[in-house]
Amino acid sequence: MTSDSHRPALRILCISPLFVPTADSEAFCSAKMVQALLERGVSLTVLFSSDVRKGGCTDNSRLWDSIRDIVIDVPQVSERDVLHSIVAASQFQTPMFARWVDAVVATAKLLHRTARFDLVYTRSLPMVAHIAGFWCARKLRLPWVANINDPWEFNFFPGANFPKFSAFKTHAYLFWLRRTLRNADLVTYPCEGLHGFHAKLAKLDHPAEIIPHIGSRPNRASRNPNGCFCLVHAGKLGASELTKRPSKALLLGLKAFVDTSAEASARTRLVLVGPEDKQTQSLIGELGLQGNVQTVGRVNYEDSLDYIASASACILIEACGDEGIFSPSKLADYLACGKPVLALSPRTGMAADLAARGELVRIDHEPDAVRDAIAGLYSEFKLGTLSARKPSDRLMAQLRGDSVAEKFLTACQILTSRHQTDRCAAGLKGLRNAGSLFERSSRL
Repeated sequence: MTSDSHRPALRILCISPLFVPTADSEAFCSAKMVQALLERGVSLTVLFSSDVRKGGCTDNSRLWDSIRDIVIDVPQVSERDVLHSIVAASQFQTPMFARWVDAVVATAKLLHRTARFDLVYTRSLPMVAHIAGFWCARKLRLPWVANINDPWEFNFFPGANFPKFSAFKTHAYLFWLRRTLRNADLVTYPCEGLHGFHAKLAKLDHPAEIIPHIGSRPNRASRNPNGCFCLVHAGKLGASELTKRPSKALLLGLKAFVDTSAEASARTRLVLVGPEDKQTQSLIGELGLQGNVQTVGRVNYEDSLDYIASASACILIEACGDEGIFSPSKLADYLACGKPVLALSPRTGMAADLAARGELVRIDHEPDAVRDAIAGLYSEFKLGTLSARKPSDRLMAQLRGDSVAEKFLTACQILTSRHQTDRCAAGLKGLRNAGSLFERSSRL
């Protein structure tokens, strides 16, 4: 790894429409990345939009206190102004969020005049971050890194139940996907599945760097009840989540397991941390699992880490399908906390790859498979050998903030060094041209 003492300090303009205090997984991922870069000596300014998610919740975790001073809110323009919209849409070549892009570019120019940036770094969802990033990088003549954490836009999510885009809107979204992939100096994804998905969607092969999500650990002591076999699922389920992560197989499998013995029933608890899903709650009641399932509801990010740390094992539920293209951000937290993980996931994807390496247990969305997997974990819990199921030290180290930030900065160093060389060459060319002009003037 490159030592920080030998790397010039970078000044980065980060455009992340979803950012803390917005309570959203992408906002948390962005905030953790920014924190990690700050700790590596990078100077950052973050442009976000407090109202990009209408009616969204906020997260008051003290964890974010260290980055509040570097965040600038560029809210969505709500006033109706047809002329401004038309002019901005024409100037920035987008029918989506044109006036917001205009505001971001104007803000970036002002900041750049005060203290020059070295790099533009954009993060999505939403994809408008990359439209703004394209124009900021072009106007400021800076290298651009585009990070894509999810499918390009909601309507492209596999299995998502959204009205289809019109042909015009689909063309506009795909135009900006291809423009981003062609023009960004570096494209990053959290996993290879998303890289392949976007190459197929855009019909454009493109090189990319895999920069994983940062996993976090709580700063406070665990509150695991003595003698309790505690399974924790953190995140959205069912109708609360875009891809409708189903809880039915988990609950049916849990019911079958606790019915095997009174002891298992008395010592087993499933904790659901996240927005309440009505179908999940209804099924808990139908199965008579109220004594075994605790629904916590929505909590702040810091508290969610406490629940993860209290777990005997953590549950990951992904959408049903042949292939998993996502890198669930909660999985990074599970692994960083050193927890055994039971993943209900597709047979192809990130979870399946980790299972093949012995880093977690992966099963299909089938009640019998859930029952057997929980029974195996419970048996090891009783024997005191469940810690053997935890992720490797190597994997946990790869998900630490310093490791992820270092990987990102190493990739960026090549871009910024090349940019500095190009700028110097352009400056020398300008001096030579000025010298030639002076010589010609002297002869006259």
